Amino acid sequence: MRDCLYLFLFMLHFSTGCIVSNEQQTIVITGYTGASVVLPCSCADPQSTVGTFTWHFQQGNQWIQVFQDEKYSGRLVLFDELSPTNLSLLISDLRTNDQGYYRCMTETNIFTDVVLNVKGCDLAENRRTVAVTGYSGESVVLPCSCTELLAKPEHIQWKYLKGNQYKEIYPNKQIENYKNRVKMFNPNTPGNLSLHISALTTEDQGDYQCVVSSQQVLTVRLRVEEKTPVHTISLTTHQPSHLTQDSTTLQLELIPQHHTPQFVFILLGVFCSVLFLALLAFICWRCIGSRNAKKVTTDGEELKREQDNQDDVMYSTVVHVKTASTPAHTHSDPAELTEYASINIKP
Repeated sequence: MRDCLYLFLFMLHFSTGCIVSNEQQTIVITGYTGASVVLPCSCADPQSTVGTFTWHFQQGNQWIQVFQDEKYSGRLVLFDELSPTNLSLLISDLRTNDQGYYRCMTETNIFTDVVLNVKGCDLAENRRTVAVTGYSGESVVLPCSCTELLAKPEHIQWKYLKGNQYKEIYPNKQIENYKNRVKMFNPNTPGNLSLHISALTTEDQGDYQCVVSSQQVLTVRLRVEEKTPVHTISLTTHQPSHLTQDSTTLQLELIPQHHTPQFVFILLGVFCSVLFLALLAFICWRCIGSRNAKKVTTDGEELKREQDNQDDVMYSTVVHVKTASTPAHTHSDPAELTEYASINIKP
């Protein structure tokens, strides 16, 4: 009996099908034109089985299946292929007319509603004229942007007033002169519609229009100036002469001042410090060498003085006279009685 009860409950569980988690509730989702958005819908019980389900879009007083509407062609993806109980709907390349009420329905009277708000591109400077100055040979950016930088306009066009009518220069080049010279300034930001023009010439001067729709237009007035690379100043000097005095005009070129990089001063300081230390070491080496030379000279003089003292010998003559035994008439030769003795004299 108990086994039969479990089997009955098990069959009842799968027979109920998918009941959406936000039944009879309304979810509000916000998206931006050109982007993608996910409308959430899933079964409350992840173990339940999904029989049939549909997504509808409210148009007037009717609910129309989104997969049967031509305007959604190629822009819808369901998540149920990856997860059977995830019935969410992905809408890519949003448009302003995608805004409205959507309904995810699984069984009779079992559904959840989603309100989709789509924010489009509104020009920040709509119906105004902006002045921009550029220089010949350089590049310039003509500003144009949406108030919502995440919103990509469904249509973007740049025009140039040539003669009495505007001709398109982006994305189609109706004027050959702008070929390979114009591009979007920041393509990674959908709402930045600024136009970059390179290699400016005086012929590029004039009025441009950033057009998103017939109601969203921004006019940019471009002025192109010639860039003078060298500026001159005229100075008048009077040179006296013994005959006549005439005026001579001197043309002095204004040479742009180049600021010396900071690392040059650092290298100069290091070089001076090394040079000073080298000079100081050389002076110390000379002083030490001079003292050593004096010491060697003094030692040599003392050694020489000692040798000279040893060689200084005084010889004195000692005369021995024998008078006692020598007769008075006998003549004695003094040279025979003379002896020499050496005497060392020490200081």
